[in-house]
Amino acid sequence: MRRRRRRRREAGILLPLLLILLAFGIGAGLSVTAWIMSETEDRSGKITGPVLLAQSEELWETTERTLERREQEEPEVLAETEREEEEEIRETGTALSIAGEQSDPASAPRLRIVLDPGHGGPGLKDEQELGAIYRDTYEKYLTLEIAKGMKEELSQYGNIEIFMTREEDRALTLKERAAYAESVNADLLVSLHLNASLEHNFYGSEVFVSAFDRFHATGSGVGKSILAELTDYGFVSKGVKTRLGSKGADYYGIIRECRSLGIPALIVEHGYMDEDSDWSRMNTTEALRSLGQRDAAGLASYYGLEKGRVFSELPPVEETIPTTVVRPDLTPPEEVWYKKERQGDGHYLITLHGIERESRVMYYDYSLDGGVTYSKLFLWENGETMKILMDLTEGEEPVFRVYNNYELRTETAG
Repeated sequence: MRRRRRRRREAGILLPLLLILLAFGIGAGLSVTAWIMSETEDRSGKITGPVLLAQSEELWETTERTLERREQEEPEVLAETEREEEEEIRETGTALSIAGEQSDPASAPRLRIVLDPGHGGPGLKDEQELGAIYRDTYEKYLTLEIAKGMKEELSQYGNIEIFMTREEDRALTLKERAAYAESVNADLLVSLHLNASLEHNFYGSEVFVSAFDRFHATGSGVGKSILAELTDYGFVSKGVKTRLGSKGADYYGIIRECRSLGIPALIVEHGYMDEDSDWSRMNTTEALRSLGQRDAAGLASYYGLEKGRVFSELPPVEETIPTTVVRPDLTPPEEVWYKKERQGDGHYLITLHGIERESRVMYYDYSLDGGVTYSKLFLWENGETMKILMDLTEGEEPVFRVYNNYELRTETAG
């Protein structure tokens, strides 16, 4: 690039010279030019005709030699300039020019992702439009903030095109949401939600997906990747799950409707609005936007995409398509019992046992008043037994409940 600037400066000098020559004649033009560009005094310090003529002739000869040399050097100079320009582009270019990427983003392949903020609408005739109602707020507002954070984050990935079923508070049926996804040729729909429980004691993140073939494979893959991000953020993972209705179809309408149109869909339940530890990660606009950013990072990671990079081909994704229906766990934990051992300090060591063959043991709680009230839910560690140190009176027998990640539980005899 520096060579190009030198050539421009030299051309700026030659052009006025040539104009003078054409305007005033070769002899007069050379004389005037010589007078302008060089010293025109003789040894006596006076300007004389012979001095002007001699310097004009010398300048003309110099100009001719310069032009001849440029004609010979021009191809080499152009080639060198092109090489310098290419090198400068490589050194200063963005990530779009790195090997393995697409230099023309407009022609790059794109995943078309539809974000579906759950619920929405006045809720005057259908409270489902409001979603969960806790902490003096409605789920419908929170899911919209999560979606905005997810959209903003995904927009930094070159191979993704983002759509939203709603960008304001308005009512949409499940059919309308699925139909919108079909209208934009969506590759995937992500429905964003927050949870709540009847006893206000559950916590953790979970994802629901279709139970069938490729719809399960895609939903499960994306769901696991998103859950990895949410657990890194501090949530407990309740896993990727399916749920079937009485007729054997997918239970959740948005999953069922999207599948009928050939679109994989998943529901992300980020956490429980009615549980303090989960609520602490969603109680501000910034926290909700962070949830959306986590969702986006998980989705992009599953598809092998990176910020600021546009791939000429989408990275391959390995998916294991189930050959049978992936059924939910419908049975509670088995072989639930406990034994207690008195310790030297008067405490009792409780060995709590439980087995879950279809999913996994998730929580336990206990009651010291015969099942009238229960403690908070504690996480179950790996394995079939838990060791718990308790302060009990002589003859006091606690009642334990052991839960799997489908929230099914088995109670011990008190």
